[in-house]
Amino acid sequence: MTHLLICNGFVTPSKPILDSLIKTYPPGQIVENVIKSCQKDVKADFCMLECLRVFDCVIRLYCEKGLCFEALHVFNLVRYEYGMFSVGSCNKLLNSLQEKDEVKLCLCFLGVRMRHGVEIDRFTWRVIARILRKQGKVDAMIRIIDMGVYDSVIYNLAIEYFSKMGMLKDALRLFDEMSGRNFDPGFSTCASVLNGACRYKNDEVIEFVMESMVEKGYISRPLTQYDLLIKKLCDMGKSYAADMLFRKACDLKGSLEHETYGCMLRALSVEARVKDAIETYHFIEHKRVQVNPIFYSEFINILCNEDPSEELDTLLKDMTSRGYKPSPLALSKYITSQCKKRRWKEAEELADLALQQSILLDASCCGFLVKHYCKRAKIDAAINMHDQMEKKELTLDSTSYNALLSGLLEGSRVKEAERIFDYMRIKHLLSSESFVIMINGFFGVNELKKAMKLHDAMLKMGLKPSAKIYKQLICKFR
Repeated sequence: MTHLLICNGFVTPSKPILDSLIKTYPPGQIVENVIKSCQKDVKADFCMLECLRVFDCVIRLYCEKGLCFEALHVFNLVRYEYGMFSVGSCNKLLNSLQEKDEVKLCLCFLGVRMRHGVEIDRFTWRVIARILRKQGKVDAMIRIIDMGVYDSVIYNLAIEYFSKMGMLKDALRLFDEMSGRNFDPGFSTCASVLNGACRYKNDEVIEFVMESMVEKGYISRPLTQYDLLIKKLCDMGKSYAADMLFRKACDLKGSLEHETYGCMLRALSVEARVKDAIETYHFIEHKRVQVNPIFYSEFINILCNEDPSEELDTLLKDMTSRGYKPSPLALSKYITSQCKKRRWKEAEELADLALQQSILLDASCCGFLVKHYCKRAKIDAAINMHDQMEKKELTLDSTSYNALLSGLLEGSRVKEAERIFDYMRIKHLLSSESFVIMINGFFGVNELKKAMKLHDAMLKMGLKPSAKIYKQLICKFR
């Protein structure tokens, strides 16, 4: 059915069927089924063309779903027997690999299609330029232009790279060359150069680009639509240009939209400009601007990636207590860093806040804290942390649990120790040390039968401790 629809020009109606096949069968089986279906046609040449059309659609659909490795598998299975695919599907696969940052695979695939004589069109050159951009091979990008491949996308990629690296003379040379070849530099091209000029504080280039943007009608003179321009630059990842305009607008005492403040904070956070993001956050707080909480998520997460400090501790506690939640992974990373730097008081305070806000820290972070709580005889805090994890069917590591067992038994909290021990048993986390701790604990409260029962279970599970420890343990049964 699929190959009949495709070969009769009904590609769109065939997509639901192909989509179902892709979800159900692996690439190898799809290839086999398509070949069998097409071979029912008498004419061999027609069969081959039918197959290639279907495989083109299969590859395109895989790529649309981001499944570039499956698409590549189909390509490799088919090319030996049926030759090559269309330029369009080859470009689709090449671009899909490029978007996944599979640079080596891109180059290998490019070599294969070139050896098979598949045409390299304008779109192919654009993908090649993107690959070279990721490799930092800007000279090779320029050679593509020098070969006579004059394309606005390739010019933009090269200009963006030069601007980002502070090579503003080279960026402006290409900017002028682009204009000379009747490729009018678009807003994104101007934004790239402006961003680079702002980043490297080149006032002359800033003035030149702003003037060019006025001439091209991208902005007005005098500039009035600050909100629109700042948000657009933020969305494009041009945070240096956006920040320059944001500060200028604030200096002019103009009233910006509340959303603009949020966009600016998020853009700075996304680009990990932590110092500037903190400054902007304090500015927003000082002005009492009501910003949508969604804009704070990137900011609070990026704070967690920094080395712990008093300023960051205060910021994170303040924001978390107000309901701005970092991701559990990000906060766990920060608290773990605090533990490693022995900032225990700060780590405890932030962990307590996390529990209050139902932010579940990861197992490694909780392990650090539980061991610390047990050393300081803060057993209730350790138990509370375990209970939160148990509700989510999560576990600590065996060492942390053993520390918790010891802490509970030192406080004669045998029943709770048994509960933790049973949970460890269920989760297959018991070790010989766990048994020794519990057996000694039962001896401490004269529960000899329970001690003997655990001893037998320990041996049955093959968790007998070292000879020295075992001898000490056995002596207590006499």
